[in-house]
Amino acid sequence: MKRLIALFGFLSVTCSIALPAVAATGEVLGVGVPLTPIIRGPDDIAVGRTLVLDASASVGVGEDVSYRWYRDSLPQPISRTVEAVYTPEEPGVTSIRLVVSTTIDGEEVEAEVEKQITVYERKIVLIADSSIPTEKLQIHQQTAAEEGVFLRVLQPVITGAPLGTEEALVKLIQEQSSALNGASAIVLWTEGITGLQAFMRAIEQDTERMQSMKNQSIVLISDRNLKVLGRTARGPFSVLGPRQILITRRVAMNPLISSATVEQFVEELDKRDTDYLIVDKSTTGIRPWNLLSSLVNYMLTHGVSSQTVILLLMLPVIAMILAFLKQVIGITTFGLYTPSVVALSFLALGWPIGLAFLLFIIITGYATRAFMRRWRLLYIPKVAIVITVVSITLLLLLGLGTLFHIILARDTIFVLLIMSTLSESFLNVKTEEGLYSAILGTGETILAALLCVFIVQWPWLQSFALAYPELILFTIAADAILGRWTGLRLVEYFRFREVFKHLQEE
Repeated sequence: MKRLIALFGFLSVTCSIALPAVAATGEVLGVGVPLTPIIRGPDDIAVGRTLVLDASASVGVGEDVSYRWYRDSLPQPISRTVEAVYTPEEPGVTSIRLVVSTTIDGEEVEAEVEKQITVYERKIVLIADSSIPTEKLQIHQQTAAEEGVFLRVLQPVITGAPLGTEEALVKLIQEQSSALNGASAIVLWTEGITGLQAFMRAIEQDTERMQSMKNQSIVLISDRNLKVLGRTARGPFSVLGPRQILITRRVAMNPLISSATVEQFVEELDKRDTDYLIVDKSTTGIRPWNLLSSLVNYMLTHGVSSQTVILLLMLPVIAMILAFLKQVIGITTFGLYTPSVVALSFLALGWPIGLAFLLFIIITGYATRAFMRRWRLLYIPKVAIVITVVSITLLLLLGLGTLFHIILARDTIFVLLIMSTLSESFLNVKTEEGLYSAILGTGETILAALLCVFIVQWPWLQSFALAYPELILFTIAADAILGRWTGLRLVEYFRFREVFKHLQEE
């Protein structure tokens, strides 16, 4: 019976996904006056815990105010004051209705509002990023409801660049921090350690919440290498100080829901032969000779975004790939710095958005340069004007993106400005070697940057670099080997194929 009650209640409250239900607007029952009752209080409560609801934030209250609180279909009010206190004894969904009566301009008006409160025996909080389908989360909610478990899902809506994923999670967790109350387990289902990093940043300033984490277990769900994730999770573990961080696969969701304790959950994973890894005090020691690992963990635990660290770690890999393309393949790019910056820009913005912005920047710069030919200006002031026009173009593009609900992270504006260096390189080559050479160099630069993005975007490579940053030093050895390359480039075999034919004939 309890399960049926819980199932009915949870299916009616699926809007709990990232929706703060702390206030509602009542329907005016008397004349049309702006009286809006508001109920403040938690959306869920454990069985046997005291629930306190407050109506002091109600809007449009006049004189001679009276409050009446009703529970479910009971005809008698449970309170006649501005507050209502209630202790639920059974799980399910409880409906609390508030009726406010007041006198405004000599007329008596009345309005009401209703709030649904979930009463649970066991609660799990699931924090997921936007890559997890909402339908799949709702299926897990339904499965949990059938088991008599309240699964509270928090999921932000990401419409911007990848750099905004962690920031959106941090903001969501801070706004919905009350949703963590009473949870027997906190589940993070995100790409890599993004969710763990965001969770740490969101609650590390909350002293009370940090104290409660000592007896809390965190479950990290991922499809990536568990050992690599376990190594990168050491830093957040040392800051949060939970009982343990259990890293496992997505198939572990159902065993977690059906297990009453974390110990039973681990036993169930062993029975089902499901991969898992536990990070606790016995596994978080960092060896002193792993200097880069210590540095990365220090940065991650002191507010530096994991995406920022990944971009920095990927830069040597990008430079090595570009060095190989130029020295061995023989492609023509605008140096090494420009395609490296463009590749980082594509990583930060996503290559479709980044490529669109880049083409707009180049076209705007070329059009502005062509328009200023008649003015006979010196080079430096001319470049300053081009940068100004490019900045205005970027402002217009950002406004257009906002119109289509594409909101970029605040840090990406600097990425866009750095991308404008390609525009200057394009104009210089066009002036010195002609339009064809400029277009060819720009095209090969963009293609090289896209190839780098395709390689360094591999999730396993990013996780591996974040867990073992010392391996980045091997790129120096690879660059040194490329520096001793004395053979012909691959492109030159095609370029001079006629010469090779004549040499063979002779």
